[in-house]
Amino acid sequence: MAVAVTLLVGGGLMLKSFQHLQSVDLGFRPDNLLSVRMDLPEHKYRDQAQRAAFLTLTLERIRALPGVLSAGSTTNLPLSHGSIDMRCTVEGQGMLNPSEVPITAARMVSPGYMQTLGVELVSGRLIDEQDRFDSPMVVVVSEELARQAWPNADPIGKRIRRGTPTLSGFPWMTVVGVVKDVKEDRANFRIDRAVWYLPYAQHQLNLPVNLLVRTSANPASLTEAVRSAVHDVDPNQPISEATTMREHVAGVIVTERFSAILLGLLAMLGLVLAALGLYGVMAYAVTQRTGEIGLRMALGASRRDVFGLILKQGARLIAPGIVLGIVGALAITRLLTNVLYNVGATDGLTFVWVTSLLTIVGLVACYIPARRAARLDPMSALRQE
Repeated sequence: MAVAVTLLVGGGLMLKSFQHLQSVDLGFRPDNLLSVRMDLPEHKYRDQAQRAAFLTLTLERIRALPGVLSAGSTTNLPLSHGSIDMRCTVEGQGMLNPSEVPITAARMVSPGYMQTLGVELVSGRLIDEQDRFDSPMVVVVSEELARQAWPNADPIGKRIRRGTPTLSGFPWMTVVGVVKDVKEDRANFRIDRAVWYLPYAQHQLNLPVNLLVRTSANPASLTEAVRSAVHDVDPNQPISEATTMREHVAGVIVTERFSAILLGLLAMLGLVLAALGLYGVMAYAVTQRTGEIGLRMALGASRRDVFGLILKQGARLIAPGIVLGIVGALAITRLLTNVLYNVGATDGLTFVWVTSLLTIVGLVACYIPARRAARLDPMSALRQE
């Protein structure tokens, strides 16, 4: 019983944590999204203007495909394994401790990308066609970056740049928009990270490009059409890693899913073994006490008295087992603190649920032997003695 309580509490906490992870707000709409990756060769696209022009033509071709609602590109898909991070400096801030220099995840995106992803605009505007290489440099920031950089202030119109306050040769960028937090970093999936979105055309970085396409039907069915649209612009440009965003997101919590299922199965196995073990002990006890039970009934004990006697004996096994199990669970589940999401290791509801379940299962396991004892014939029981 004690082992079953410990396993059930651990399994319950993991399942509850997994449910919370499944319902976490991603900050975007993953349905009907197709993504493909492109690595633009350096020898063919030597500067950002060429890369931006190729990307603009490619996206125009893709948007014209039947079944395509919108399309855009980014240097990093949400919830990717790798993340491009940059230190940043907020205009007007004093010198910070090196360990306190703000760090933000950086995404270079095309016009239409955030609309395609389904990001919610909080204030200002998104990256659009006016943000060209020769136009003033702008940036769209996440709510978390806005909270860190400009607490209790409107970030629209404020300036921020890449680098530290003392070492920075990068130009200032004006904040033109704030968007809801998006789960951009797979390694930090459980928290909201600071993120800024930079116009792809304004930054000289030749990074892999991920095309994102929102469709009106099954996105996987448009993979070949998207490939053809890319080859219409550049017949030699390969694409890779074609996947739907649903498949991409499903891989994020695969470890948590496996852990929850495994611990849940172990907990159920512990519950079954506890019930069978308790039933076996009580059935054996009834067999051993057959003569005593017959004597009690011959002296006037009712069947109800005998039934209650056996149930009390079972309760004396159930109660200490549950108490020991709770003590063990309180000690062991603290080891799960770092893997639980949005649920405490001492979650009261889980402990109450497990205690109630084990009590009911234990009493049911005792019920059959107690019922058999209550139906004994006193004379037959005395003759066996």
